Amino acid sequence: MLKKVSFLALFLFAITSYSANALLIKVDFTSTSTDMWGNTTSAFDVTQAGFAASTFNSLTDAIMTAVRNDFYNSSLYGFISNDKQLNIDFVKAAVTDDVSAIDPNHYTIQVGSRLSGPHNGFGVACISCVSGPGGIARFPTTINNIFGSIFSNNIFSALTLAAGGTWDMNEAVNAIAGTLSHEIGHGLNQFHPSGQQINPGESLWGLMATGASPSLMPNGERLKDRAFSNVNMQDLVNNLGLRSAAVSEPPAIILFFSACLIMFFQLRKKNNQASLMC
Repeated sequence: MLKKVSFLALFLFAITSYSANALLIKVDFTSTSTDMWGNTTSAFDVTQAGFAASTFNSLTDAIMTAVRNDFYNSSLYGFISNDKQLNIDFVKAAVTDDVSAIDPNHYTIQVGSRLSGPHNGFGVACISCVSGPGGIARFPTTINNIFGSIFSNNIFSALTLAAGGTWDMNEAVNAIAGTLSHEIGHGLNQFHPSGQQINPGESLWGLMATGASPSLMPNGERLKDRAFSNVNMQDLVNNLGLRSAAVSEPPAIILFFSACLIMFFQLRKKNNQASLMC
């Protein structure tokens, strides 16, 4: 009995060692869905950049990795300890996927071809609708609303010339991931700067810069691996907080096995009681 209790205690300690209070951002590449302003997108189409349809998973996985690097690469910023990262998580999931078992505090942003709606640029997001100063959103939205959109067809068509007429994988990842991190940044209370800002990326323009006034960033910079400026990252730290870089939100598989383990011990207990009654 002592051995079983010790194993259960160790397992529960491992489960509770994960952060359970981070924001979770769902990134939807697959749905035909509509954001909170009425912008409708269809699924992300990799063939618009000249890639084979079979590269969908590898390209979207690379985009998610790039976004995580934008938010987690604390070693690039001297004011963040190398063993810390922003307390936020990202998952590739459809808007209809129920991820509440992973984290009830989740919000969705869509990536795909623009079909209709009031906005027609590279992307749009509700500023400070996910988080703001002190972790409190200025204009809170519900988890059922899609707070932002990335119009991948507009990005690919407008930047083909800057890409030299033919896209390579790195350019496509940088263009989509950079816009995605930019719009998520808006949801986290980040704004367009007036121009270039000090940052650790490949461009003099940080991720929150844009081609319009006041930033006036050349489109070719979107093909580079940009980073949040030092100013933006400091603000994100203040708003989101930090956690151990070795700790992440509990994935669904861990939650599933924890439920199975609890059920196992409950059934064993009932069987033992039944044996004693016999």
